[in-house]
Amino acid sequence: MNELEGEVKVSRTHEYKKIDPATVFKLAWYAIASKPGVLLTNHSEAERQSFKGEAMFTARIDQKPIKVKVDVDEEKGSVEIIGWGEDEAALGTYLDGTLNALENSSGKYLSLADEEKQKLRRALIAKTCWDRVIHKILNKAPLSDIYFQLAHGREMMIKATKGDDLNPITLTTSGWLSRIEPLPKDEPPPAGIATELAKKCIEWKKGTQEVIQNLL
Repeated sequence: MNELEGEVKVSRTHEYKKIDPATVFKLAWYAIASKPGVLLTNHSEAERQSFKGEAMFTARIDQKPIKVKVDVDEEKGSVEIIGWGEDEAALGTYLDGTLNALENSSGKYLSLADEEKQKLRRALIAKTCWDRVIHKILNKAPLSDIYFQLAHGREMMIKATKGDDLNPITLTTSGWLSRIEPLPKDEPPPAGIATELAKKCIEWKKGTQEVIQNLL
């Protein structure tokens, strides 16, 4: 992280007890990436003997760029949110607001019935899929990676809205899967298609966030 050298670093920690770490990770991801203009820049998620998830985002405070990282390590039993930027006070305020949003959503999650918890977890996964598609498009990833995230996001949205009115996201994602399926899988999608798909993902993010907000 050489690009972070010289930046002010501020962190906040939230201990969780009754929520599984994978869900806490996605709730923290949502608390950060549900704000306008936030972009995913890096992520990793693994569940072997214990869960560990990391995700880095770019955001802005008063038009000034910042970096924000969420780090969940099951062995520590806590989620850490770290910010890098120019203004320590502004970073602290930003992280306090993000942590407050995470604590509120965690409390509401625990109050849900099991079926609603399942729907929320799936909607949160779909939200991460749209962020990942945009990240992969910007980094010119092969179409196979993009296709997988798109298909996974669609599957999660179907399960997240099961029993509700048919969600338009499930229809438009199906159309996009059909559109890109014939293209070469080991190459990035053509520029025009990539731009269109990134724009659609922004729409899907908004629609998915509405589903999440209805549950929270």
